[in-house]
Amino acid sequence: MPGDSRRVRGPEASQSPLLYATPGRPQEGRTGRGAGEPRAVFVRAGLLSHAAGSAYVEAGGTKVLCAVSGPRGGGESGGGRLLCELRWAPFSRAGCWSSPAAPSRQAGQLLQESLEAAVRLERYPRAELAVWALVLEDRGSALPAAISCASLALADAGVELYDLAVGAGLSRGGAELLLDPEDSEEAAGATMCLSLLPALNQVMAGRSSAGHYDGAPGEELLRLPCTDTL
Repeated sequence: MPGDSRRVRGPEASQSPLLYATPGRPQEGRTGRGAGEPRAVFVRAGLLSHAAGSAYVEAGGTKVLCAVSGPRGGGESGGGRLLCELRWAPFSRAGCWSSPAAPSRQAGQLLQESLEAAVRLERYPRAELAVWALVLEDRGSALPAAISCASLALADAGVELYDLAVGAGLSRGGAELLLDPEDSEEAAGATMCLSLLPALNQVMAGRSSAGHYDGAPGEELLRLPCTDTL
C-alpha cells in the first residue's frame, strides 16, 4: 500500500521534553538584583535584511523581535497612520495556554498608544507605517521589552520620532516595588507597565494588571522607573 509522503513520520505517542528536564537550581531573591535594579539588556538593530527597520531586544530571559515596513501610501487624509501587531510565540512560555494571541490584545493597544505618541505622524501624510512585534521568549516584562524594541526598529527604519519610547515594568513584591519583574514576580502580585519618553521626561501610556498597590502613592510608582530605568 503506497504511503503518504507528506505525512510526518513520527511516533504515534509523544511526551514533552520538559518531563525529563533536570530542574534548575533555585535562585535566591531576584537573582542577585536589588528591587530597583533592571536586568542586563542586549540590543541589536538591523537584524532583518528584508524589513525597512528591525530590532532585537533581550532582557534577562525575555527575547523580543520587531520589524517595520513603510512608509507606504494608503493612509487617511491628514497625518500618517500607524499599524501595530504584537504576538507571543506558542513556545514563548513553558506549559500550555489557550491561545498565543490572548495576552496580546490589551498589550497591543498599549504598544499602539506608545508608538503613536513617539512617532511624528504629521511628517508622513497619507502614509502607513506597520510594526510587527513577536515575543520569542517570555521570562517577565515582555511588554516593556516590546515597546523598547519596536521604538528601536522604527529608528532603524529612519522614521522621525519625538524620542525613543522606553518600556518599564513594575511589580509589587511584599512591601517593595520591584523594577523589571521576572515571570514569577509578575504571577505573585499586581504588575504595571509604563511607556516613557526619557528625553522629554514624559509618561505616554500605562497598563496595570488585577491587583492594587497599597501604600504606594502615584508619584512613587512613576518615580521608580523614571530614575532607575532611564
